[in-house]
This record gives sequence, C-alpha cells and structure tokens, in this order.
Amino acid sequence: MTRMPTLRLTQTDVGEDLHRVEIALEGEGLARQTAEVRFPFRFADDDQRGLRWYLEEYLQYPQEPHPKIAAGVEQRMAAIGAELFGAIFQGDARDLWAMLRERLEETRVEIVTGVREATSIPWELLRDPKTDVPLALRARSFVRALPNPAERPTLPKPRAGTPLRILLVICRPQGRDDVPFRSVSARILKSLTEEARAAFDLDLLRRRPSRHWGKPCAGRKTKASPTRSSTSTAMAASSTWSGSSPGSARKRRPRNAPSSPRSSSSTVSASRP
Repeated sequence: MTRMPTLRLTQTDVGEDLHRVEIALEGEGLARQTAEVRFPFRFADDDQRGLRWYLEEYLQYPQEPHPKIAAGVEQRMAAIGAELFGAIFQGDARDLWAMLRERLEETRVEIVTGVREATSIPWELLRDPKTDVPLALRARSFVRALPNPAERPTLPKPRAGTPLRILLVICRPQGRDDVPFRSVSARILKSLTEEARAAFDLDLLRRRPSRHWGKPCAGRKTKASPTRSSTSTAMAASSTWSGSSPGSARKRRPRNAPSSPRSSSSTVSASRP
C-alpha cells in the first residue's frame, strides 16, 4: 500500500511564549528529512476572543455591523497564519516545504502537541502566503495528535455504587429546524439494557435563557431513561449563545464581539536554533 506523504510538526514549549517545532517530512518515495526552528509567539487575548466570536456567534447574527467586524477578524486570521508560516518554514525547513508544496493535496499534516501546548498556537490558521490558502484546507488531511499515542491512559477506579456520569452535548445550530434533542438521546438510551442504565447518570446539556444560567434545572433525575434523562445546568452555554432570545440578540452586538476591525497584539518572529 502506498504511504502518503506526511508532514509532522511537533511542538514543544521551551519558555514563556517561546516554542520549539520539529518539522519532519516522510512518505513513499521520500527519504525522511527533519528540521528544527524556535520562535516566540503569543496568541493575544483579543485575537482569541475575535476568533471565538467569528466561529461560534457570527453566523447566528450576521446582521450589520457584524459583517464588517467579521471581515476584520478574517484579515487578522490570515495575517497570523502567514506570520506563523514564515516562522516555521525558514532555513532548512524552507527546503522541505519546497519539496512538498506541489504535493500538498495528497499530504497528511499532523500537529503533535501535549495537552498543555494544544491551544498556545492556532495551527489551523497556518497559511502559505504564495497561495493565500490555509494548509488545513489544501492538505488531504489535517489532524492533531498526541506525542505518545501508544501510551494507555490512566483511568480512575470506579467506586462501588457510583454511576458513570456522562455529559451528552447535541449540536443543533438551526434550533427548532434541527432534529429534536430527545430523538438523539433516546436512541442512545434505548441501546442500553435496564441493568446498564442503572450504571449511568446521563446529563443533557441544553441551551437555556440567560436568566436561568447558574440555576439547576427543575425535575432533575439521577437515573437515565429515554423519557427522564437528567439535564445539566447550561453553564457552558455562555460561550456559544449570548442572548435571552434571537429577537433581542439582533438589537445589540453579541457579548464579546469585537467592537471594530483592528489589529491586535499577537506576535510572532523567527529565529533559527
């Protein structure tokens, strides 16, 4: 079986806002080649808030002035991606990219990080300035990986009589136009035997009006069943929904939305080891 080309970027933090990345290229017909770079980078809070708003809230409220704000976020995303590309593919790594550029559509790109480093660099924004397209959209596959995937995770030992708690999150971006959440959860629960149901405590994360955030849902049940699944306080809803109703939300800018397109202070520069 032909092995597709693989570009593996292994990230390690070596100091505050200082990163080391090993670039490895291997695959069928390619001798394994590596290069290493170090560079400072800090994903600024303003950029993180802008990106979160763009991905999670903008499409829900695309009315003016949000398209103008979104255009500013898109420009900032492109700038960060191009800066990261310049910091990564320098020196010997530039030669590796030259070999790979024409084969990117058949290449697997792997981003290898530990848990602590996973969000410090927005790798999905990495963009080749020559084509002005993110690598994540051109590569055959673009995936995240752990540095030691063969290691078995250490699982907590269950206590006798303590049910296994499960948080069920159902994506329904179209609201009432999507499949009802009970239709999704019921199929999962019906696949369990009565004995198995007693061993699980299922919480269903539901979107709730902001006035109820932080309050327990009425009628919470501790045993999971198709008609009596327990519900969880939607504390996380504040990160994906920011209004008591769609109608009221249209009258004001969603919470945490950038006020206007602007550059922020994410910084990246390149230096060879």
